[in-house]
Amino acid sequence: MKFFPTKSNNHMVTTMKRRLFPSIRFCSALGVCSLFAVGCNSSSQEEVVKTSYYHAYGPKVTEGAWQAQGSSGEVVEMLKNGVEVRREYRGGIPHGVTTWTFPYSKVIERTEEFDNGRRFLTSKNYDNGSPKSQEQWLTPEHRIVHSWYIDGAPRIIEEYLSDRLTEGQYFTGIGEVEGSVSAGNGTKIDRSSDGKLMAREQIASGDVISRETFYPSGQVREVISLIRGKRDGQSRRYAEGGEPLVIEHWKKGLLDGLQLVFEGGQPVRQIPYVRGLKSGVEIHLRPGTEDIVEEISWYNDQRHGVSKTYLADQTIAEWFWKGGRVSEEQFSIRNRATLVSMRSEH
Repeated sequence: MKFFPTKSNNHMVTTMKRRLFPSIRFCSALGVCSLFAVGCNSSSQEEVVKTSYYHAYGPKVTEGAWQAQGSSGEVVEMLKNGVEVRREYRGGIPHGVTTWTFPYSKVIERTEEFDNGRRFLTSKNYDNGSPKSQEQWLTPEHRIVHSWYIDGAPRIIEEYLSDRLTEGQYFTGIGEVEGSVSAGNGTKIDRSSDGKLMAREQIASGDVISRETFYPSGQVREVISLIRGKRDGQSRRYAEGGEPLVIEHWKKGLLDGLQLVFEGGQPVRQIPYVRGLKSGVEIHLRPGTEDIVEEISWYNDQRHGVSKTYLADQTIAEWFWKGGRVSEEQFSIRNRATLVSMRSEH
């Protein structure tokens, strides 16, 4: 089913959301919000320049009095970067609302809600105060994500189980559904707050299996394949004009195979990788030709063996042993000794 929300049918969008995902008020009424993941963020790493304590019934008190009265109420921190943090506690445990402002502003940038130390809701706003995103935990393994464009139009509605995407709807800036995920399968679309396409992902069994990212112009920036969250298979990166920049191969999150590097759309370097380490002979080409200008031997990410530079009238050879420069004779001696040692071990 496709649904196209507009300003004239916002009430229908709200109704649709409530049917797809339980509302926060309904969740609270059921009393399930006390089950959520533990969370109590510090004031990032910024220096606190002032701290004030308020009793649960309102009056400002000293830190000692606040602790003596059970550490219940509100703690307000002013950070060096201009952010004001307000935290509510009950018995020394986060309980209620914690907020962070934008620097040197009264506008709330982030809100977290706690029930006896367990966070069940995180909300973020744009700097104009309008909602940006909201993440709600129904259980420690079950969460709902909402996101909005800066003008208030819906951007994303998602449902996760054990960090696997199970349901989702993705809207254009004019309210059209352009992507969806059902029962863990489908297409996820990610756009910026002003509606520019940033990424397109293919989802299978709740996991991302491929991802395309885009330049602000809409041109493809990168195409990658993934297995269980790690790069696996071929990936390609492009210049904004569409010319290839890099083609490489991955296995279980590590470069494994030949990496091709391009300049002006032409291959200029071929770099071999084995399990994330340079191993083999790296080749540099003269742009626009198949002429080799340099060869570099690698083993376990160290220069090892001969490296050659091809000039117009001569070839310059350099020898390396495990990253250190040696003579050809020294390399031969060490290599023979290594081979003899390996044979004796077998």
